[in-house]
Amino acid sequence: MEKVKIRVALAGNPNVGKSTVFNQLTGLNQHTGNWPGKTVEKKVGYVEKDHYILEITDLPGIYSLTANTLEELISREFIVKEKPDIVILIVDASALERNLYLLLQLRELIPNIIIGLNMLDILKAKRYKLDVKKLEERLNIPIIPMIASRGIGIDELINKVIEVYEKDKLDPTKIDYGELEEDINKIESILPENLEDYPKRWIALKLLESDPIITDLCKKKLKKEDWEKIKELIEKNESNPIRVATARYNFIKKILEGVLEKPEKQAISWTEKLDEYFTHPVWGSFLAILIVALIFYLTFTLNNFLAEPVKNVLDFMGDKLSSLLVFLPNWWRDLLIEGVWQGIATILSFTPLITFFFFFLALLEDSGYLARLAFVSDRLMHILGLHGKSLIPLVISFGCNVPGVMATRTLEDEKDRILLIILDSFIPCVPRILVASFFLSIFFPKQAFFLLILLYLISFISIFISGKILRTKVLKTSFNPLLMELPIYKIPNPKLVLLYIWDKIKHFLVRAGTVMAFLSAIIWILSHYPTGDIQNSILAEISRFFSLFMKPLGFNWELTTGLLSGFVAKEATLSTLSAIYGVSGSELGKILLENITPIAAFSFIVFQLLYIPCASTVATIYQETKSIKWTLFSMGYSLMYAYVFTFILHQILSIIGIL
Repeated sequence: MEKVKIRVALAGNPNVGKSTVFNQLTGLNQHTGNWPGKTVEKKVGYVEKDHYILEITDLPGIYSLTANTLEELISREFIVKEKPDIVILIVDASALERNLYLLLQLRELIPNIIIGLNMLDILKAKRYKLDVKKLEERLNIPIIPMIASRGIGIDELINKVIEVYEKDKLDPTKIDYGELEEDINKIESILPENLEDYPKRWIALKLLESDPIITDLCKKKLKKEDWEKIKELIEKNESNPIRVATARYNFIKKILEGVLEKPEKQAISWTEKLDEYFTHPVWGSFLAILIVALIFYLTFTLNNFLAEPVKNVLDFMGDKLSSLLVFLPNWWRDLLIEGVWQGIATILSFTPLITFFFFFLALLEDSGYLARLAFVSDRLMHILGLHGKSLIPLVISFGCNVPGVMATRTLEDEKDRILLIILDSFIPCVPRILVASFFLSIFFPKQAFFLLILLYLISFISIFISGKILRTKVLKTSFNPLLMELPIYKIPNPKLVLLYIWDKIKHFLVRAGTVMAFLSAIIWILSHYPTGDIQNSILAEISRFFSLFMKPLGFNWELTTGLLSGFVAKEATLSTLSAIYGVSGSELGKILLENITPIAAFSFIVFQLLYIPCASTVATIYQETKSIKWTLFSMGYSLMYAYVFTFILHQILSIIGIL
């Protein structure tokens, strides 16, 4: 028997546990992408029950359906255009007044709504009393009591979706807008049928609320005389948006009378007690630095513990693969092993590091502390020309720029997000530091530590300079104030943490792995064709051409070749130089000392720190922005900035002769 698909939209305010409900419902049976043409994340998951398949789309967290933000526009367009069979609205049981405001707007778009009444444990902790049965009767909408973080109410929610689908249509209580009803009815009578699939009453309300998109739509689609009539009704009272909101809140107040009872003396929650320290101007900053430093320490310590075993396993797999492909001609076998496999192995070698980063990030997010971290770091980020929520993506990028770019999804504003994605590549990832450390240990063994600190300082200076330039000259945007609701603290759910990690690692391996395999193969071919000798290869000839432009920086063609291969993977710079000179390790160091001046060496370190990020990061930038323009711009800008910065540095060092 063929299964019947039920299309479900999952909606709700931010911080009501909507993502928790989605993950509890769908588990591993979900995929993540972006909404078509948008940078906002789209999650779709599936639940099978009896002969039904529930296709659940997780809509962005929103407070209303007025198109003030991209998230609000996406949510309402999905409901109107895609016409889901049912909308599940997740609400915070302890903040019903605010949450029900979104319900009333959804009610005007679609009748089939189910309320997931979440966070009943918080309601109890606040000593609120709620008559769920009476609330359900007054709204005439099914309500499922839930504590999603513990999985309570999930099965009941699935069963209710199927029950509502089989009933076909609900009839929720209609809101009465009082004295506004006359104007609403008049506007409805003027509007044509099926105007972009929006319900007429909903359009009338949006016009009274001065919704810019609906207003523009009506101006374009309506006859001039009809629009003038509506315009006259709208402009008759400038306070219409306030009147609409007031009517809704009055309706909510009436609904909750005798349903919700709050104690005269509010109980002080442990969230409020903890926030006295975690959001304190002084203690909050100190604790934030301590927590971020601890994450750094644990991540790199754990990664170092696994680095050698992972390397041994990958080497073993490479040897086994080589022996399995013994039937192939040498050239093809070397291409697959030294080219394709090495690219894949490089990505796999970073998987433990990225896994630990995402593990700690999941703990921060699921516990509720991530929002506090953004809050207390907002002032520091503004100094660097960034939004308060930029801290975590930047921190993650110290391990690898790929998950750092992926983590920019925590920013709601598209321009802020694009800015952070571009600046993210200036953070020195582990492979860049490995290359820098190798050169510093050879050329400046006594000053290596202090010069390494200087490199990090150069990175932050570059973020500061570029942030100012790009914000004012390219993106032309000012700072959006950090307005955010701080979620309650809770103990992270192990299942949800693992799902979060799996989702991020899966996307990292697919995106970065495919690009690395392809480009590693291309670089291998270019470095071995036509003679098999890298010094006489196509790659060497390309490098000799580009070295003409790199001479002002003090780079020879060998260093230029290292930079070209470094585009595939930064650590490939050292292996390429080893192949060119025919030596490795300390022997490579001796040859570099003979062929490169200390000033040229330090200039090279700075340039490779700042220039185009690796191919995996570039691929991720495209996946996240869905824009070739911004992807090419990020590559071009970082290359241009690195060249100009290094050129100036090289000239200054040459003049004063410090190194």
